[in-house]
Amino acid sequence: MYMDSRRGSAAMALMATLLVSAYAVGMNQPIIVNVAEASVLTSPGAVEFQFIRHFSDATLEAAMEQYETFIRAVPQAVRGADLQPTEINTAPPIIVSLAQRQVKASFTVRFSMAIFNTPKTGTVQFAALCDKLAALADTLQCTLAHPAFYASDPESVVERAVARATENAYPAADAIATAVKTNIYAVDRVDIIEISWDQEPEGQTAETPQISCRAVVQVTYALAPQ
Repeated sequence: MYMDSRRGSAAMALMATLLVSAYAVGMNQPIIVNVAEASVLTSPGAVEFQFIRHFSDATLEAAMEQYETFIRAVPQAVRGADLQPTEINTAPPIIVSLAQRQVKASFTVRFSMAIFNTPKTGTVQFAALCDKLAALADTLQCTLAHPAFYASDPESVVERAVARATENAYPAADAIATAVKTNIYAVDRVDIIEISWDQEPEGQTAETPQISCRAVVQVTYALAPQ
């Protein structure tokens, strides 16, 4: 179980309680239930930028017409800004305010991170991309959101994080089993409690920015029959 020195004793006591509870309810085999976590760093495979603009008019219908005109012009505006995204995705209109007859328009552009993950030159090239996108946002009178990074193969990254979290659960469980004069017989089950992604993780080791996947698991261990 992931713990610090301030919570170690309390956590060990909790695990022991879970063990005693298993006996108390008359289970066929005693168990230990432990929770642990782990984070895995990876280079992003893609990045998305979102552009947002609001339209207001005397009527909501007129505001919606402004939205339609804007959205139809987006692909040409993006290509005309010397940008080559892998995807351009427009979102349906959102009515922000009936009283103000206001509609929200938004679209995202997605780029491969392959060229930007190159050491030494990647960060400079990524900065140049951001400059072009900022200029496009000014031209379109949009607000440009912070870039969002995505793993090229998120499933494999999640699998690595879950595997590492499962490994991290074992030492504390084994220590508890030893304390009560028994040993772990098998892993009964592993339940994934949480999967989350961090856009700006600590402890990065690469020359270019990384993202991380955090997994929290609950591992149930079957103890040796008594």
